[in-house]
Amino acid sequence: MKYSWQVFFLILLGLFVGFVNGFLGAGGGMLVVPCIIAILKMDTKIAHATAILIILPICVVSGVVYFIKGSFDFNVFLPCLIGTVIGGMVGTVLLKKMKNQWITIIFSFVMITAGVFMIVKGA
Repeated sequence: MKYSWQVFFLILLGLFVGFVNGFLGAGGGMLVVPCIIAILKMDTKIAHATAILIILPICVVSGVVYFIKGSFDFNVFLPCLIGTVIGGMVGTVLLKKMKNQWITIIFSFVMITAGVFMIVKGA
């Protein structure tokens, strides 16, 4: 990292992402990936992989808090855990093989689709 303002901005980004994750249960990848690409000019593949490592502790902390407060459903958790572990392994293999341009297109499509879905279903 070249500049101290980048470190400061990344700390602010972390605070914001942690808040959004705790408040909405989302926000990790959709916020971290574009920001670290823009701020650090990081390669797309490295940005996605780095975001995964950033998101892990955020999700663990948020999950523990929700569990303690009784807002946790093991009937949903266990089947989803199996699927996400398998999907995560497949996704990791594909990330290594795909070109950055396609990763960006797919990521953008997924984010736009999720946003539209939430707007339509939330109304």
